[in-house]
Amino acid sequence: MKWKNTLFLIALSAVVFACVQERKEEPQEAEVVKESKEEKRLRHVVIFKFNDDAAPEDVERLNQSFNALADSIPVIQDFEWGLNDSPEKFHQDFTHCYLLTFASEEDRDSIYTPHPAHQAFVASLGAHLEKVFVVDYWANP
Repeated sequence: MKWKNTLFLIALSAVVFACVQERKEEPQEAEVVKESKEEKRLRHVVIFKFNDDAAPEDVERLNQSFNALADSIPVIQDFEWGLNDSPEKFHQDFTHCYLLTFASEEDRDSIYTPHPAHQAFVASLGAHLEKVFVVDYWANP
């Protein structure tokens, strides 16, 4: 009988120890909130619909110019782009999509937007664009 009690106590101790260890490994709520805020990034989505008469070489030149902004403006943390490939009929003839990432609104508003390279790029678009659509949002991790 004593042997069964000892075995029971050992098993109970092991379960309690495992629960305590698992609890220690769970991040505290404040830590989770802090990490989430640190991981959030400001996304800047720019979508173009070029004029029907825009020459393909002009579109390619403008595309390369937009891509080059990531090398010219250090607050751009990430840059990617692609062509519309949606089978849905909601694209409204927008063709080129660009996604830029910033750490803060200040980086976007005070450094990127007024930057001479960005301003020159924007000025070069005028005659070639029919429409532009821009959405900015804070990415949730």
